[in-house]
Amino acid sequence: MNVKKPIVKQQRRGRELIRNGRGYSKGELKQAGFDNIDLARTHGIQVDVLRKTSYSENIEQLKPIAKTLETRTKSKESSRKAKKETKQQK
Repeated sequence: MNVKKPIVKQQRRGRELIRNGRGYSKGELKQAGFDNIDLARTHGIQVDVLRKTSYSENIEQLKPIAKTLETRTKSKESSRKAKKETKQQK
């Protein structure tokens, strides 16, 4: 999965600098729809545990990824349930 680097803002001499961060904060992941941080890590999303800030730009980057992962997990669960039902019928 192709994930962009997160954006981090910092103040230096009265100017706001924007740079790439190490990973997304826990707050950003939760606001985007990731309930389980380990699930995000297994899909290649970097997590920075030390960061406390959350930026709307990062959340908007993560929302479509969270939706695709959610639909994938739901389809896998439904196919597993169908397989169990067919085994029980036999």
